[in-house]
Amino acid sequence: MLTEKEVVEALPPQGFIRQYVIYASKQTTSPLCYHLATGLGVLAATCPLNFGTRYAGLLRANMFCLLVGRSGEDQKSSALGIGRELLDAALPALVGDFPGSPEGLIDSLAATPSQMIPISEFGRFLASAQRGYFEPIKSLLADVWDAQPIQRAKANKKTIRVDNPRLSIVAACSLPFLESYTLSHDWSGGFMGRWAVVHGRRERSDPDPCGDRTNFKWLAGELKKRATTTSAGWCEGLDPQAKSLWSQWYHSLDKRHIPANVAGVRSRAPTIARKVAMLYSWDFGVAHRNQPWRIGLRELVPAIKFSELHIKSLISLSAQIADHPDARLRRSVLRAIEDHNGHATLGKILGSLKMKKRPVVEILDSLLEEGKVTKSRTPSDSFAYTLEHPY
Repeated sequence: MLTEKEVVEALPPQGFIRQYVIYASKQTTSPLCYHLATGLGVLAATCPLNFGTRYAGLLRANMFCLLVGRSGEDQKSSALGIGRELLDAALPALVGDFPGSPEGLIDSLAATPSQMIPISEFGRFLASAQRGYFEPIKSLLADVWDAQPIQRAKANKKTIRVDNPRLSIVAACSLPFLESYTLSHDWSGGFMGRWAVVHGRRERSDPDPCGDRTNFKWLAGELKKRATTTSAGWCEGLDPQAKSLWSQWYHSLDKRHIPANVAGVRSRAPTIARKVAMLYSWDFGVAHRNQPWRIGLRELVPAIKFSELHIKSLISLSAQIADHPDARLRRSVLRAIEDHNGHATLGKILGSLKMKKRPVVEILDSLLEEGKVTKSRTPSDSFAYTLEHPY
């Protein structure tokens, strides 16, 4: 998990994003990492369609940001709502609604190519996608993250095409949904690998969070000014100093030990860092001058720090991301026993998991063979399972 101190150290020294995080921190006690990610997602929606660079192909500055934490405790939706309110005040058309079908998403982007969709219940989307309802949207979103042209054919044989989609998403998800509805292959290079993830836990408390809205109008004005700027200079890459720092960081990342189930972060984190560096130039750099420009240390340093927050978040979540469904069930069974002080009957385990008996018994049998649990008869002539080692 990320600490607020780490987030403060990752903030840029100036600009909209820094002021946004300060403002948002006065509205709610949500972890600061949520405000940083939300601010980047909101800012990304204001970039012109021609804003981009070359990095392993064509790269745009749209962002998919995922706020991960405990349900109810960490105020993910509250943090998301602050960004949504601000963008709605600046330019309401940029706030999108999550559609119920791929066709609806294409139609929405055809009307407004640049937009930010806030999703306060991302877990429900993951659950529906696993059942097949939203699987086509997941595939479409992968193309949209890459800013690839998308299209669909209508019943009257007309084609709706979006040449330059610039969709950003800021979503909130509780830990149980990530554990239940994602596997390691989703994070290695699939749908989840495209998300900039921040995993936080609330540190501050406030008995009367009325909020200081002093900077609201200024922040909304800054967003509107950017959103109504129709063109930007093309990013020609890194300047010499930034290139030297980038090379050092990139090679250090390549050598770093990262859990196998989230090892795909090595290839995705640099792309996220480049996107954020572009956003920081759009925030306080020279990108708005409508002339070719290069990323310097001023933008790259905080961008790399944000990417490091993403890497640390995924490493902290790796213990809850299973390689396959059986491994997920295995963890659930072990946790159910642990929740009963390391000793539970089959009935208590089934009651905790709300599952059918057969698959749970099969997992318990394998755990017995491995020596992870022991089995003993209770006075009521049933069987209980005891953890041999703390889970």
